[in-house]
Amino acid sequence: MKPLISYLLTVYNKEQELPQTIQCLQNQSGLDGAQVEFIFVDDCSSDRSIEFLKIEAAKDSRIKIIENKQNRGPSVRINQAAKHASGSYLIPLDADDFLTSNGTRTLLNIAGDTGAALVFGKSKRGFQTQALVDVSSLVTVAKDPLAYCARKQIVHMGFLVDSQLWRTAGGADERIFIQDQSLPLSLSAAANRLAYIHDVVYWLRPKTSNNLSANTTQQHHDRFFSALFQLERSGISYTAKRNLTKQIFSSRWKLLRDNGKLDAYLSEPFLSYIFNRLSPRAQISNQKLQHYIKEMLSQKDVRRISFS
Repeated sequence: MKPLISYLLTVYNKEQELPQTIQCLQNQSGLDGAQVEFIFVDDCSSDRSIEFLKIEAAKDSRIKIIENKQNRGPSVRINQAAKHASGSYLIPLDADDFLTSNGTRTLLNIAGDTGAALVFGKSKRGFQTQALVDVSSLVTVAKDPLAYCARKQIVHMGFLVDSQLWRTAGGADERIFIQDQSLPLSLSAAANRLAYIHDVVYWLRPKTSNNLSANTTQQHHDRFFSALFQLERSGISYTAKRNLTKQIFSSRWKLLRDNGKLDAYLSEPFLSYIFNRLSPRAQISNQKLQHYIKEMLSQKDVRRISFS
């Protein structure tokens, strides 16, 4: 029987976190015997993540493990997981995070009720084991998904996407190392409608040195290019362009701020950010945009491919 849900997880040195993550997924409520599969793609871990997953797979045949001999990053690996998925719906997750226990059922219900092929909820750092998604919470249905996703600045996994929409969109943009923003944006750009429940569905672990989110330079670099590549699409709405442009300005100055630059609030990136907030209809000239690209490409301690 074809699985209803394929959970997609990328793994890099998550030996300590995997037991709780797997338990969380195995304990999702309200699925009433629906077929599910758990696809773990290891990105060349140096700890015992693979050994642990093999032990778990021997106990649960729904667990599938894909091993790799080269570290390529989460964008490449989440797409690899999707290629091995056979579910009607996909739920991508980071291997150290959690879904609220009724999260899968809630996302499925909203997809059915709204006809949306892409359903998001809120994310929150921390994890409350007894928490449930409030199914009476407001649900927004957006008919311009890219504009809505860019405005909400959705930067997390733990959402539901129809597998056909994933294939149409091509998944995460592999030019960008971290998938947290490129994936929601690329899926939104290909969707006809998006649904968003205004309650917490996805729980993020507290930040540690093992989290990619600890590298703020990488985060802002990837956010900049995620927005830029969508801005380059033809046929997107004016509202989408405006919201993506806002992210470009925001990522530039927050890069300085989060790296502890004392003059961040007196810098040109901050002043440009404020000007954009006050005059959101203003456009970025191509000359300025090329300067911003070179500026981001000059950043050190980030992983990227050549964009040329």
